[in-house]
Order: sequence, then structure tokens, then C-alpha cells
Amino acid sequence: MAYTYGVLPAFSGVRMDLSESLMRADQSPDACNMDSRAGDLRTATGFSRALQGVLPETPVRMTIYPCGNSVRFLALTQNALYYYHSSRREWRQIHTFETTIHPERVDFLGIRLGSADRLLILYGTGQAVTYNATTQEVEPFGSAEKLSDVHVSLGEMYFGRLFAAGNMLEPSRLYWSKAPGGDRMIDDWRQDPASENVSGGFADIGIGDEPITGLWALSNQLLIFTRNNMYRLLGDRPSNYRIVEVDAAFQNPVHTACVRYADRLYFLTDSGLCFYDGQTVRRTVQAKALLPLLKTADLSGAVAAACGDTLYFAFRASALSTGFDTMIEYDITRDCCMLRSGFLLADLVTHDGKLYAVTVDGRVVRFDDSTDYDGAPISAWWRMPATDLGHREMNKTLLSLTASGAGTVAIRAESNGGSYETQATFSETPLSVAEIPLRGVGRVFTLRFSNVNGQPMRLDAKAALLFDLQRRPV
Repeated sequence: MAYTYGVLPAFSGVRMDLSESLMRADQSPDACNMDSRAGDLRTATGFSRALQGVLPETPVRMTIYPCGNSVRFLALTQNALYYYHSSRREWRQIHTFETTIHPERVDFLGIRLGSADRLLILYGTGQAVTYNATTQEVEPFGSAEKLSDVHVSLGEMYFGRLFAAGNMLEPSRLYWSKAPGGDRMIDDWRQDPASENVSGGFADIGIGDEPITGLWALSNQLLIFTRNNMYRLLGDRPSNYRIVEVDAAFQNPVHTACVRYADRLYFLTDSGLCFYDGQTVRRTVQAKALLPLLKTADLSGAVAAACGDTLYFAFRASALSTGFDTMIEYDITRDCCMLRSGFLLADLVTHDGKLYAVTVDGRVVRFDDSTDYDGAPISAWWRMPATDLGHREMNKTLLSLTASGAGTVAIRAESNGGSYETQATFSETPLSVAEIPLRGVGRVFTLRFSNVNGQPMRLDAKAALLFDLQRRPV
């Protein structure tokens, strides 16, 4: 008989793609709604209502558009555009579309037409429109005369020009506008006899009619996603434009789940998280950490946002989900992932360093220090990978866990087909440490920590597990 202490490491992130025997002890094969950024384990914070009014229809997409010293909250439903009237605390319909809006074919882009700032709304099934935040008016963008009334669903500003794509009649065509200046504006896509370098134009990308599915501008190039490939447009004017295929192997990205961070483009695929570093596509170290989840999820129309050093990707756990019920948090600085659930989202938006979302039932919420999801309790848990505590050849008897923390933590120890459950309520007195009795006999163990009744909890790093080692008889 020999009493032995094993110190648990600081907590990091979720990893599902490895056998538990190969995982690091700081990772978890099954965790949700936990925050481990400081190395401790605590219930993740939630979100609260950012706006009092509720959309009268199911939202498709949302954006937050700056206007002077204030902002405008705008939401698209299948057939209408709404803005939030802050003084009346209600959503008001300001435009009706003649065709149905599909979330996978919507793009918002802040532009400047002459001296006027506008929000450009592209939706693919009709002529693009602009939104005037001062007058709350919506007007058609472009014209047949200027060759810019094309039904496109993708738009980006690059070196002062508007680039567009997503025309279902010409799916592989990339359009660009005239260079603004003088009497030229970005709603004019015609050739200009004055100079090739101020003219509008177009180019067909790839081979055949392979559709363009995404446009993303970085500081020195325009990335063009097609169904099966990626291209980059180099140059700052039509006379020196070069369109080059990116030589990299990767699965088709979810074009709605792309996000820029530090002049890199991160995007979600069926095979994990990838990023474009300016030259080629690379996978993050933890790219495949959630591969089993992604393989069974419905990633169509998934959305993404960057807030601080964290990227967020929201999607449906299955095709039967009525909204985005799962969210990946990817911590770039620590290269680790965490899962979130317990909500039904329709879109994610970042503004002024804060993360916003619109729910399927029309509420606009802001992620903050709340202890629930706008009234819904947060269920949080973390399971350690199965471990032999460094002594596979010996039987172990669990005795206790010595730890500090806050709130009430539910603990379940499992071994050899049996389990033991207990709860510990920590005193928040500085330097307070509790010894929590445990039971369990076996050669391999796992511990599961969770909150109780949706209440916040914290388990500090470097908890110590006391167990008794016994050599097995020969």
C-alpha cells in the first residue's frame, strides 16, 4: 500500500480526434460551456439582451452599421429588411424584397458613393440595394446603363474598387468597378475610354462554370473561393491584375464561416479549421481537434466572427436543428478550442470589441459577464481523458481531491464500470483549500466536473488527486 499524490495540470481545450490514451491530461474529450483561458476551469459567461424589441419574423442575417456617434441594428428576414428604432424600442420594416432571401447568399458591405456613406446589401436573387442610415431609405444599387444591376451575392472593396461575384447566370464571373475619382463611382462597371486603369471590367475565374463562392480582401490580395479551388488576385489596377491559383490541398470551405484576423483568413471546413497566411493554406495545430463533431454537423450557412483573440464559429449540430445550436470558440493565442451550446442562433456580429448574436426567435443578445443565456441556465461540464495516473501496472483506490475554487462543483469519478458522484461547495476565502472525498477502484480513471443547476463554478488549476497504489498479485 502506498499513498500517492497526482497533480492535475492546468486546463486547456477540447480534443475529440485522438484516443483518450494519447491525449494530453490538460485536454478534454467531452466538454462544453467551460472557460479555461486562465488555466482554471470555470463556467463560461453567457449573454444578455442587447435590444428590448423582438423581431416579428425569423431573422436570416443581422449587421450593425455605424452611423456618426451611434449605430444602426439591421436584420434581414426571408422577404424584408428591418431596422431597430432605439427610442421606440421596436423593429420597423423599411424594405420588402420581391424574392426570397437565402442566408448563404447575403453579404453586407460598407461603401462610399461619391461623398455619401452607404451600406450595400447583396442577396443574389435580385438587384443589390443600398441603405441610407440618415434617412432610413433603401434604394437600388447600380443600373443597366452602368452594367452594375447584376444579381450578385458577394462583394468586397479592394484598392478602392468594388469587386463582386455570385451571379447565378454567370457563376464563375468576377466583376470590378471603375476606380472612384472625378465623376467616377463604384456603381459604374463599364469600360472607360480615358484609361484601362480606371475602367471597370470582369474576368472568368477557373475552368468552365465553376461557381465563385467567396470573396475576401487582405491587405495585398483578393482571395477568390470557388467550389473546388482558391485563387488570388494580385495587383492594384487592371493593367497589372494577375489571377493565380493557390497551390494547396484543403477541403471546400464554408464561405459564410470565414473571418479575418491579423491579415489572415481563417475558415471552417468539414475537415477542421484552416487559415490562409498570405501565400498558402495551412491547418491550425488543433485543426482536427473537433473533427468527429464536424463530420456529423450541418455546416451549411454556418457563421463566424472574430472578437479579440478569439474566433467564433456557429453551426447546426445536425440537419434537424432549427438554428445554430453549437458554437466553437477558437483561442488563437493558445491554439485550443472550446464548445458552446444551449441556444439557437441565426447570426453572429462583432462590433466595438463585443460579440453580438441574433437568435432564431428574434432577440438580439450581447455576450458579456452574464451567468445565463438571457434567462436560460448554462449547463457546463468537463471530463478528463481516461488516465492510469502514471501507473498502468497497478490497481488504484481513489481517496480524495484537494482543490480550491468557487461555487458548487459536481464531481463524478468513473473506473472499472463503476462511478461515484459527489458535490463540493468551495469557500471563497483567499487561499482556502478543500479536501473532497472520492471513491473508486481500478487501473484507469476519469473525472468529470460540472456546475449544478446552471450556477457559476470555478475549479482552480493544479488540483491534487490522492490515491492508493496496490501492486496486482502475480
